[in-house]
Amino acid sequence: MDSTPARHARPRPWLSAVTWLIGAGLHPRAGETTLTVARDLAARMDYRLGFVLYDLEGTAARCGVSTATVKRHVRVLRELGALAWRRHGTKRNLRLPGRPYTATATIYAATVPAAYDRAKGHRLDGTGYGARVVGVTDEGRALMRKTVHRKPHPVDDERPGAHGRAGRAPHSPGPYPDSSVADPDGWLNYTSRTRATRARAATPRRARNACGASPRSPWQVAHDIEVARQVRPLVGWTQREGLRRLAFALRPLID
Repeated sequence: MDSTPARHARPRPWLSAVTWLIGAGLHPRAGETTLTVARDLAARMDYRLGFVLYDLEGTAARCGVSTATVKRHVRVLRELGALAWRRHGTKRNLRLPGRPYTATATIYAATVPAAYDRAKGHRLDGTGYGARVVGVTDEGRALMRKTVHRKPHPVDDERPGAHGRAGRAPHSPGPYPDSSVADPDGWLNYTSRTRATRARAATPRRARNACGASPRSPWQVAHDIEVARQVRPLVGWTQREGLRRLAFALRPLID
């Protein structure tokens, strides 16, 4: 991963970049199946780190193709510069205590190659995997203006890589770390004083949760979610679980 010339990206903008790379015809074997495999990887990626467990058999089953096809199109993504190895998997026995056989899993990191940044007129700070987009060139601004003035579509397609998204830059992590936002009262939207009073009167206060445990503070919940975020890319069966559900399941181990 340290040797790749491509920069790091998060799942949604990564998929937009992959869609462009395939559409630009930069690889003769890249096509719709490549995009299908990329969508499966993006759906399972860690949101912040862009890491994803390879899960060859599972990917093949979800995409409705053979494992050989998955291998071929993952190789295409690597050759496009859209994937880099975070960890090489091996079938070698690690001889862990209490387990007769243990192999390591392959983990990939989402990357965006320089060809995409040049085409979009992105200015980068840094090189290689740690580079990030800090601005656009004059050509990039002209391209963005063309995208803005394009005839609007009657239906806004929210899928990554859909029309109207192509002019946006896939974000790389900036110098500021992510911060979890705690919501002590559990209200995500503004509620008027009258409605809030009625809601409190109609809803009995819960002193304990359904499992009989004391409520956790917002900071404990944020810590649980961060632990779940680190575990999910490394354990196959957790790939499709939401972070909050996984954090709740891990609480006995975290405590």
